Amino acid sequence: MTKEELRQLFKEKIVPHQRNPYHFQSIEKHRHEVLAYNPFCGDKYHIQISGDQQGYFQGIGCAISQASTSVLLQRIEGMSDAEMADYCQQFLQALAQDEPVPDDELAVLAALKHFEGRMDCITLPWKALLDYFKERTNTN
Repeated sequence: MTKEELRQLFKEKIVPHQRNPYHFQSIEKHRHEVLAYNPFCGDKYHIQISGDQQGYFQGIGCAISQASTSVLLQRIEGMSDAEMADYCQQFLQALAQDEPVPDDELAVLAALKHFEGRMDCITLPWKALLDYFKERTNTN
C-alpha cells in the first residue's frame, strides 16, 4: 500500500470514526467496564459492555486510538465474552505477525502500525479488552 493509498483510506475509514465514534457515550447499566489507558501519551478510554453485548466508550485520545476503539466496538457487538476475547486475540496476533485482516478499516489500522509510535494507539483498546477477559477467566 502506497503512502497516498494509505492517506486516502485514512481519510475514508479512520477520520469518520474520529469525528463520529461509534457508541461514544457512557451507560449506567453495564456488565463489564474496562479501562484502556496509555500513560505515555495520555490516551484513556472507559469501555463498557452492556447486558445485550453492545460496546460503549468515553474518554480522550488521538484519532487513531479513538478510531481503533470505535471499530473494535462495532466488530464485537453481539459477541459472547469468549468471542470478544478471541476476536481481540486474533487481531492482535495478525498485527504482530503481519497477517491479513478481514476488512478495509482493520487493514488501515494494520498499515498504520508501520508509523513510529502508532502500534500502541492501534492496540490500546484491543489489549485492554483482551487482558480484562483473560483476568476474569483466571479469577473464576
